[in-house]
Amino acid sequence: MTDSINKNIIHDLFHLINGHSVLFAYDEKAKMPEIVQCLISSFLDMNDISISTITFTEKTKWSCDNFKCNQCMYCMLYSKYGKFTKFSAGLTSTDMTSLLLDIESKIDQKQLIFLEDLGFIRWIKNKTAFLHFLDLLFSIMKDAKGTMICTIALNTFEIDIQKLLFSVFNTIFYVTEDSIQLGLKKSVNDIQYAFENGRLILKPAVSTDLRKVKEIFSLSPEEEKELDKIVHKHLEEYKK
Repeated sequence: MTDSINKNIIHDLFHLINGHSVLFAYDEKAKMPEIVQCLISSFLDMNDISISTITFTEKTKWSCDNFKCNQCMYCMLYSKYGKFTKFSAGLTSTDMTSLLLDIESKIDQKQLIFLEDLGFIRWIKNKTAFLHFLDLLFSIMKDAKGTMICTIALNTFEIDIQKLLFSVFNTIFYVTEDSIQLGLKKSVNDIQYAFENGRLILKPAVSTDLRKVKEIFSLSPEEEKELDKIVHKHLEEYKK
């Protein structure tokens, strides 16, 4: 019964984020990065999609540790899913422009792209340029009907930078010590999580259908265009 509930939640969660730019913002007690790596492992296992990763710093480690889901993720990346591409780049405007062109020429339709944790942005002098890069990256992914997943610790930046960063994403989850929330406050739509013998176990805080929650993130084409205008306006204002 638990396995069935777990698979149903993962299935609904994938369809909730599919085609979106997704940010998992986590607090200091959240079990990161294991939870997102395990979710991605499950998404790959249940769907015929390819994945790419992007790294910007040499400190990044894609940890396997003692989590079975992470070990499965590596197996799938290098065997079951032959179409695994690892992109890496520096943080200059030239580097990021070249990276965008490289990604655009290589990504598949409906693929998933997973970025290194965004905490390194705090050390970048021109944060606006990198936020613009994220915005352009998702435009490429959206054209390919793909999904972009990023992670960031809450309270990493001053509030104005955090708001600007969050405006780039159209789907944001807040990860706490034991739940994945659709907002900063707990609600009946939260997903409870735990690790048992290295496996990620998910269950709803209250019986709910995540597909109904999808309406929160389902924008009409006109609403998406308006949201894009707002994001670009904020980025331009911040440059001044």
